[in-house]
Amino acid sequence: MSARKKNDSTDHPQHANVQPSLFDAPPSTTSNTAAEAAGSWLSVAQVVDRLSRVIEADATLGQPMLVRGELSNVKRSSRGHVYFTLKDDQAALSAVIWSSVAARLPFELADGLDVFATGQLDVYAPNGSISLVCKKLEPVGQGTLQLAFEQIKAKLDAEGLFDDRHKKPLPPFPLRIGLVTSSTGAVVHDMLRVLRAKNPLVSVLLYPVTVQGQGAADSIAQAITELNHPRYGLDLIIAGRGGGSFEDLFCFSEEAVVRAIFNAHLPVITGVGHEPDYSLADAVADYSASTPTAAAEAAVPDLDNLRAWCNEARSQLQTFLQHRMMMAEQRFDLIATGFVDAMTNRLNQMDHRLQLASQQMTTLVVQQLTGLDARLKHQADALDTLSPLKTLARGYAVATTPASGHVLDDATTLTPGDTVRVRLAKGAFEGTVNQVIDTH
Repeated sequence: MSARKKNDSTDHPQHANVQPSLFDAPPSTTSNTAAEAAGSWLSVAQVVDRLSRVIEADATLGQPMLVRGELSNVKRSSRGHVYFTLKDDQAALSAVIWSSVAARLPFELADGLDVFATGQLDVYAPNGSISLVCKKLEPVGQGTLQLAFEQIKAKLDAEGLFDDRHKKPLPPFPLRIGLVTSSTGAVVHDMLRVLRAKNPLVSVLLYPVTVQGQGAADSIAQAITELNHPRYGLDLIIAGRGGGSFEDLFCFSEEAVVRAIFNAHLPVITGVGHEPDYSLADAVADYSASTPTAAAEAAVPDLDNLRAWCNEARSQLQTFLQHRMMMAEQRFDLIATGFVDAMTNRLNQMDHRLQLASQQMTTLVVQQLTGLDARLKHQADALDTLSPLKTLARGYAVATTPASGHVLDDATTLTPGDTVRVRLAKGAFEGTVNQVIDTH
C-alpha cells in the first residue's frame, strides 16, 4: 500500500500496490479497439474481486493486524456502527467498528485519540474502498478502562454531579437499610455482622447484584433505583463490594451507577474495595467509606453508644428543665412580689385619695349645711315676722266660721245669730253675732 505524501492535505485511504502477475491482462500497446476485440480488459468488479483475493492471500494483509494510528472523522451511524479514519503523519486508512463491538467499548471514541486497532482489511466492492474492520481498540499510553474512567469523570464533573452541595445528610438513627452487594462471598456476611453487632434493632434488606464483569453496572444501578421506591420504607442504602483489581471494581465507576446514586432521594453510602481503591461511585456518594465493613460501621450508631447518648441527653434535659423551672420560679417570685408591691402602692394611693376626698366631702357638706342653716334661720326669721301669731301677740284676733274654717275679713258676710270662732294669741272662743256693724 503506497504512502500518502506529507503535503497531501486530504484524508483518504491509499490504493494498494498490486502485483501485475496476478492480473490476466499485461500492459499492451494495442489500441483500445483491438483490446476489446481480443477480450483483454477487466471489469471493475473483477479488479475489486482480485484485489480482495490479493489481500486475503497475503500472509500479512489477510490476517488480523495491530495498527497504531490517530482517530479522525469519527462518525456514528444510526445503527450504532462507528466509522473513522486511522492516520499518522504519512498516511490514512479508513476503518470501521460494527455496532456489536462498539457497544462493548468502555470509552468514547473521539478525534485525536491515539489507539491500537486490531482488525482485518476488507474491500468494499460498491466503492472499491479498503477499510480496516476493527475487532478491538485500545488507547495508547493508558489502559482502556483508565481512559473510560477519565472520560466519565470529566463528563459527569462538568455536569456538577460531584459537587458537595448535592450530598444528602445521613439519618442519625436509621431503622431500615438497603444493602446492594453480592449475595455470595465474605463481604455481605461481614457487613451484616457489623450491622447486627452495632444495632440489632436495625432491619436490613439485601438486594443481591452482580458486582463484577459484564452487566454488573446495570445490575447495581437498577438495584439502587429500585430501593428508592417508597414501598420499601428504607432510610438509607449501602452499596459496595470487596477488593479487586481496577478492572474488577470498574463497574462502580460506570455512568449508569454514578447517575443512579446521584438521582437517589435516599442517602447512599459506598464501600468499594480497600483503602487505596477509588471509584466514581465514591465521588458521588453522600458518604464514602474505605471498605464495605467501614460503610456498615458508618451507617448505624452503636447501640451502647446510643444508650449512653440517650442517658446523657436525658441528664442534660433534666438539668435544663430544672434550671428553667428555677428561673421560672424566680421570675414568678419577682412578678408576685412586684405585683403585691404594686397593689399595696395602688391601695395606699387609693386610700390617700379616699381620705382626701372624704375630707373634701366633709368640708363641702359642712359648708353646705352651714349655708343651709343660715338660710333656714333667715327664712325662720322672715316667717316669724310674717307669722299671724306675731300679729295676734300684738292684740289682734282672727275670726273664722266654725263650719268651714274660713277666715272672716268682711263683717257684712255675717248675720245676727251666726256663730264665729275667734282665735287670740293665747286660746280661742266662739260667740254669737248679735249685731253686724258696717264700718264703711
